[in-house]
Amino acid sequence: GVGETNMKLGQKVQRTPLSLFQEMKDGKQGRWPMIGKVVYIHPEGRYHLVEFEVWGSTVRECFARVADE
Repeated sequence: GVGETNMKLGQKVQRTPLSLFQEMKDGKQGRWPMIGKVVYIHPEGRYHLVEFEVWGSTVRECFARVADE
């Protein structure tokens, strides 16, 4: 049903953040999967917030749904 999930707060998940990218030699934006920690789950399962440790700071990004992908 709606909002059912096996995802839990604090769980480590692999996601590809859209806000983090590296300029590639061909001028394109390179993105890669990273391991982050789930820090918020929408009560109805619409999205979840993942926190990534990057270059000594913290970046958070939302991802749709809460089914573990």
